[in-house]
Amino acid sequence: MLLQGEKMHRFFTDESIIDGEVKIYGDDYNHIKKVLRIAEDEKIEVVVSGALYIGNIQICDKYISVYNLEKSLENTESNVKIHLLQCLAKGEKMDLIVQKAVELGVFDITLVNSKRCVVKFDEKKEHKKIERLQKISYEASKQSKRLIVPKVNELIQFNEIMDFVGDNILLVAYEEDKNISLKNIIAKIKEENVHKDIYILIGSEGGFEREEVESLTQKGAYSIGLGARILRTETAGINLLSILQYEFM
Repeated sequence: MLLQGEKMHRFFTDESIIDGEVKIYGDDYNHIKKVLRIAEDEKIEVVVSGALYIGNIQICDKYISVYNLEKSLENTESNVKIHLLQCLAKGEKMDLIVQKAVELGVFDITLVNSKRCVVKFDEKKEHKKIERLQKISYEASKQSKRLIVPKVNELIQFNEIMDFVGDNILLVAYEEDKNISLKNIIAKIKEENVHKDIYILIGSEGGFEREEVESLTQKGAYSIGLGARILRTETAGINLLSILQYEFM
């Protein structure tokens, strides 16, 4: 039973609603039953195909059934899709970056290999690393009450970025261009009112080579500074995402 002021737990399912109920399998089944110990008939939130429902649970042998579903109009997603292109970072920094980016409303995250990346993905282990980061995205989505679970995409090479972005907007965070006003770029995007997605590119610990940035700006990307101070790779994306969420939420 929920205590006064206690929030309902949120879960996601890939299952369809059939006859007014939907099922939850896998890790969440065990989490609900054995960790959270949510009682029969207690209410939870469940997201089905991007829509939020509230319903009561029934604990079955291998799944949780959520019934008495009521659709909620709550929307926690941004008006503009913001995509994070993150160059590979060392250690557990990628875990933090994914977690905070999801909390801040990012639509998806794509890993990028640039010239100054120290970390090199082992192709044999890449799938497991992506899988682990995807799990972090899932947990952060539940905690922050998202309506989607942002996908962590496989690694792309720097020279593939513009093809990946297409005709959308690309902002490149580059410390050498600290005099270029992000405020003016945002005003220009709003003024043009083109309804495009926004991609933000964040460098690794070593940043970018000047020729890398120029190869993107020559094709229409915006190189921007994030103020007078040099930010760590795990801070830069959080900073820029926060600003864009405020401006476009």
